[in-house]
Amino acid sequence: MKQCFLDVIWLDNLLINFIVLRVTWKLSGNTSPIWRLWCSACIGACYAILLILPGFSYLSGLPLKLLLSLAMLAAGFRIRSFTEFLKLLGYFYGVTFLLGGAAFGIYYFFNAGLEISGGVFIIHDFPIKILVFSVVFIIFLYRRLWPLLRFRINRQQLVYQVELQFGDKSISMDAFLDTGNELTDPISGCPVIVVEFERIQSILPYEIQKIYLQGREEQLEYITRVMSESTWINRFCIVPYSTLDYSGSILPAFRPDSVRIKSEDGWLEAGETLIGIRNRKLSVSDEYHALIQPRIIP
Repeated sequence: MKQCFLDVIWLDNLLINFIVLRVTWKLSGNTSPIWRLWCSACIGACYAILLILPGFSYLSGLPLKLLLSLAMLAAGFRIRSFTEFLKLLGYFYGVTFLLGGAAFGIYYFFNAGLEISGGVFIIHDFPIKILVFSVVFIIFLYRRLWPLLRFRINRQQLVYQVELQFGDKSISMDAFLDTGNELTDPISGCPVIVVEFERIQSILPYEIQKIYLQGREEQLEYITRVMSESTWINRFCIVPYSTLDYSGSILPAFRPDSVRIKSEDGWLEAGETLIGIRNRKLSVSDEYHALIQPRIIP
């Protein structure tokens, strides 16, 4: 068997443990500081080293592995209740199995040298490029797949029915609660609901519809000229925004007469809000047509 370097194995486990803990921290919404995650990851890395040293094989038993998990959670997270502890434990093991399986699959795909000793995967010659690729792939899975899974699992908690009122016209639609959305008007501080143009088109004045039908919603001079002659001039404002696709763009927004959101207690009136209109689909599967943020929920 090729020589195994303990410092490299320790560092490998430290990094992987931290990634698992960091994703668990993100999913659970825990407020623990990052330094505690590093301490927890260090505990797991030291345990991995003990497993491959002579005389410590008894540590590979299932009860001790469970105790290790509890110790890592206690060291890494702020736990205020038993329910919160169970949630953290579920996230921790779920992420561990998912990321461990993904990383092992990538190592196997690249035909890297693997050996199992005492329940620990030992990677010979430490193929750093493969490890980096594994970490990047894991992060990609988290960033791309988790929002979709979260939406599918908790759809009832993330999708709200919203009613917008402009004058004597109103329209209702499903809106997705985007917890990372903090879009606000920099002048008034009002939060912005982002709505698809096609969904709201029927209640817009014709001159405003033309802006979007002609694809000129980011031409500030043209929009300003159109709005100066519109009856909606008092409703109108421009909100700067940026996304993964756009940087330094503008979003035409309009002040509605009212916004109502349906909850378990019936329709509730939202506070002062702006309606920003995007000339594109917000959901590929058409499961929602607007984006709202937590501060808008009454």
